[in-house]
Amino acid sequence: MRKHDVVYILKDGTKPDELRYSLRSIEANMDHGKVWFYCGQPEGLIPDRAVPGRQEGSTKWERVRFSLKQICKNDKISKKFWLFNDDFYVLAKMDSTKPLHRGLLQDHILDVEARHGGAPTGYTKQLRKCMDQLRQAGCTTLDYALHVPMLIDREKMLETLEMFPRCPMFRSLYGNYAQIGGDFFKDVKTVSPDKEIPEDALFFSTSNKAFNGEVLRQIRERFPDPCKYEAEYQKKVDDDGETVGS
Repeated sequence: MRKHDVVYILKDGTKPDELRYSLRSIEANMDHGKVWFYCGQPEGLIPDRAVPGRQEGSTKWERVRFSLKQICKNDKISKKFWLFNDDFYVLAKMDSTKPLHRGLLQDHILDVEARHGGAPTGYTKQLRKCMDQLRQAGCTTLDYALHVPMLIDREKMLETLEMFPRCPMFRSLYGNYAQIGGDFFKDVKTVSPDKEIPEDALFFSTSNKAFNGEVLRQIRERFPDPCKYEAEYQKKVDDDGETVGS
């Protein structure tokens, strides 16, 4: 059986720092097929396949959706693939493909608005739009936009994007429209560089500001050696035929 590929959608100018450790975490803890970079390719990092191209769209979400459509039409990518962000880390052996969500969209909306004095934000307005469109389509309204890898069926995601062409919350649209179900899981993204990463954590995610300080020290400690997707590793293999750590 073909293993599921891993796909990163990268904007031009993406720095390699977080992505480097994301790739190391995949190599250490995840049984996977090919690793694909779409659009961007940070210096010093070498995926199995790189697809260059300019993302079309006036907003971040439009550009991501454009790239996602191209990915879903690419039959060289496994039928189901893991969608990763460059700041996702797999911290322990991953032996399940079961989907994860953080409960109902309505609950997440209320939690976010409570932190803003009960007022709607631009983000919660988009969440409400997503929830309303799902309800109109007769779908469930779970929130799948937590910061962990998501296994996506190319055909079903393409159908989802065509069904909901003007809403940016593609993870939650897909999860509910494709009826993937899954288990509740707390979001693992941190915005603080002082965060203590739990020893038993399966996943972790950083923000740009959080990839620093204590968080960076802990990630480096977990993944100290270059992996096969780094030029440094490949140069060593070319030079002496040995793998890092051998």
